[in-house]
Amino acid sequence: MTILDHIRDVGASLVGARSVGGNGHSPPDTLGLDTKITDEGAWSLIAGGGPTDRPWYDLAQDMTDALDAWRKNFLIRQIVRLTTAYVVGDGIKIISEQSPFQHFIDDFWNHRQNRLDRRLASWCDELTRSGELFLVLFPNPADGMSYVRAIPARCIEHVETDKEDYEKEITYRERVLGQVEIKKWQSPRTATATDPTMIHYSINKPLGATRGESDLTPILPWVKRYTTWLKDRVKFNQIRTDMAAAWVKIQDDSQVTAKRRQYEANPPTGGNIFVTGPGEELSFPAARIEAGQAEPDGVALRLAVAAGANIPLHYLAEGTSATKATAQEMSDPTRRHYHMRQIDFGNILTDLCEQAYLKRAQVRGIVAYYHNPQARAEMPDVSREDNGALAEAAKAITEAFDTMQEHGWIDKETAVRLIFKFAGEVLPEQRIQAIINPEGDAPS
Repeated sequence: MTILDHIRDVGASLVGARSVGGNGHSPPDTLGLDTKITDEGAWSLIAGGGPTDRPWYDLAQDMTDALDAWRKNFLIRQIVRLTTAYVVGDGIKIISEQSPFQHFIDDFWNHRQNRLDRRLASWCDELTRSGELFLVLFPNPADGMSYVRAIPARCIEHVETDKEDYEKEITYRERVLGQVEIKKWQSPRTATATDPTMIHYSINKPLGATRGESDLTPILPWVKRYTTWLKDRVKFNQIRTDMAAAWVKIQDDSQVTAKRRQYEANPPTGGNIFVTGPGEELSFPAARIEAGQAEPDGVALRLAVAAGANIPLHYLAEGTSATKATAQEMSDPTRRHYHMRQIDFGNILTDLCEQAYLKRAQVRGIVAYYHNPQARAEMPDVSREDNGALAEAAKAITEAFDTMQEHGWIDKETAVRLIFKFAGEVLPEQRIQAIINPEGDAPS
């Protein structure tokens, strides 16, 4: 079994996810938002694994719309690009204090079949568009090294879970383009040592659901309205420009018929000069289209899109509506949102490395030695401009707690915990104990 047997180019189509017109083609759609599933009766209604999961055809339609909008709409492309730029940034590293695990992480991360640094951006884009990541580990039976590939979330039509616990995922069903049979993938709970293993990660998941949801779903209707408004505005201004025509007013009504025949025989073209005689008046009326009055509507639509994406307007290159101080205040909720997504993405990468490590242990038959791998993600700062202020604050906090410790008001362990807490770093218990007792046993 090779990797190519499992990784296929699904292209831009989702089998069974779009309605088809009478001519055998999908109806035109400028943003991927007009297509609706009308053949629900032909679907095999596959229930989700959780009590609050949405029907598959609704979920698949949202994923298809999000991908089409990302491909065709500049606002959606910029929103996704911003999320990836802040979450991935210069790159993410997975660090472990366990030396054998760290050696494996380096080999796994940089293997020529993986090269995860090059995959992080596309994975983060997929997570934003679909709300889910389905990653497959293909173990090498010779050395236990795993090769990782991603399956588009809109191709996974069902997540089978334990009947007694919907959080225990067992298998996944993939609809493969050009094949009638459904392909099944095993989860880490059920896969054997040499079987490919699919790992499912999700965001925006409501309580009681197994499937995540896209960041873009709430704003796609408003992006479509803004696109329609923008097209109409351009069209109206074009009409106003094109309607510049010459009108000849004749004071003597008896000459109207003769003048009409004159211009029909020799119609004026662009650049011609009208020569008028006595009793004729030449005018160039313009179309009265008050396009300027539509500007507040455009601002309101852009605000709706920005609010739904949790970003201020100046992130979309519209910086005239706020001062620098106001823009900095408006950016704080956005940075918190990106930091939370960083944590989610870091946890995904950490778990992926742990699962690959355990997979190698299965292949080698030495599970006891690999039973508890631990790692953490080192991620770039979301806001680099705050580093100087944070460093000054950390220095002042350290000096203050050092003085408190000298006076006996707090002990050393409390001081260390509080210093790192106020510095914005959460350290595991082993690291704290290593700082307090540097001569003690190093964490395993």
